[in-house]
Amino acid sequence: MDDPLLRIRGLTMTARTARGPARILSDIHLDIGRGRILGVVGESGSGKSSLASCLLRLLPPNLERLEGSVDLAGTDLLSLPEPAMAALRGTRIAMVFQDPMSALNPVFTIGTQMVDVARRRAPGLTRAQALAKAEAMLARVAIPDPRARLAAYPHQLSGGMRQRVVIAMALLAEPELLLADEPTTALDATVEAQIVALLDDLRRDIAGSIVLISHHLGLVAQLCDDLCVMYAGTVVETGPTAAVLAAPAHPYTRALLACEIEAGDEGRLASIPGEVPDPVAPAQGCVFAPRCARAEPRCHAEPPLLRDIAPGRRAACHFPGAVP
Repeated sequence: MDDPLLRIRGLTMTARTARGPARILSDIHLDIGRGRILGVVGESGSGKSSLASCLLRLLPPNLERLEGSVDLAGTDLLSLPEPAMAALRGTRIAMVFQDPMSALNPVFTIGTQMVDVARRRAPGLTRAQALAKAEAMLARVAIPDPRARLAAYPHQLSGGMRQRVVIAMALLAEPELLLADEPTTALDATVEAQIVALLDDLRRDIAGSIVLISHHLGLVAQLCDDLCVMYAGTVVETGPTAAVLAAPAHPYTRALLACEIEAGDEGRLASIPGEVPDPVAPAQGCVFAPRCARAEPRCHAEPPLLRDIAPGRRAACHFPGAVP
């Protein structure tokens, strides 16, 4: 990737626990292209949301160590003073959080919260101008009667409408980088389909880049240009989404694909044997070796590097699968 919008190098995060330091992220190397959508997938506990939090520098109170660099178009986010980093949140970087109810303040109307976002991005706006922008953005995300919704409180809206409001608020910031953390979690199938269609439509209008965190490989295949597969706080495979899903190189990626549920599937659900590694006592070699059916002695002794395996493709495996 010649000139990525975001360049992550050696990102490592550990946290204090009663049992000792826990490795949350380990030596993350990742590029996010300009104007592209990157899908980040992996099991629960793989580090996806922790990665997004690091990009916003919303760090846990028990943080013990944070190392590496996160370069956003020439600005290292990890070395910025907190006031300068706070100024980037809601302007150059915006986020759609998993739970729209917790992301919205229950004691303020939708209009008040959206006016605050609009004025943060453009301090010179009058309240009337900010309300007009908010109404237009609610209409853009297909909320019916947007003017009336501005006067509503979050609890007066359905889950799907709250999620649309959160997306609208993020888009009001006109960010260079939009982070969407499980934007369809806890939504019913009909509303999920509407949000997917909305994101697919919005991608044509966003000048910046999007990071979409999801468990759903079908959603990622539909929306994302590039794919990042995470496991136990590490990146195990990256590349163009279509290429990775068509010919996964890492055994963990292949295992995730085998567990996908498709229409018409019958019988026993597939699963990955074993358990996710303990972050307090990580494996000595490859993090996936204890669950990998093809692991060899080298895999248990030597951690593999994330390396080029084909043009635009990288995998952290001593014995990656064949890539066309």
